Amino acid sequence: MKSKSLLVGWIIMLIVGIQRTVASVMLYTGGEKDLDSSMLFALHGISIIFITLGSFKKGEKWSWWCLLVLGLTPPVFCLFVHGVSAWPIIGLVLFLPAIIIPAKAILGSRK
Repeated sequence: MKSKSLLVGWIIMLIVGIQRTVASVMLYTGGEKDLDSSMLFALHGISIIFITLGSFKKGEKWSWWCLLVLGLTPPVFCLFVHGVSAWPIIGLVLFLPAIIIPAKAILGSRK
């Protein structure tokens, strides 16, 4: 039986992937980003969705590390390059619980 923290974590992570994909479309249609930046952001979101539905849901360690990098890269980059705005903050607020809650269940305790 999988832990409840893993269940909660992958559901929140799925929401993160959907949010990133929707945000990329909204940033492009709103004229805030060009097509290249929006496509890159959309690919991050789609990658998060597929890794979450595949390996992260099963609790595989590599997926946690991969999602850590994929999840932190765009919002941290945007905060440093473009300054504080709503999208990176929303991304971090959604992402941090999604990666922290299931961390112990996936990574296990050190012995």
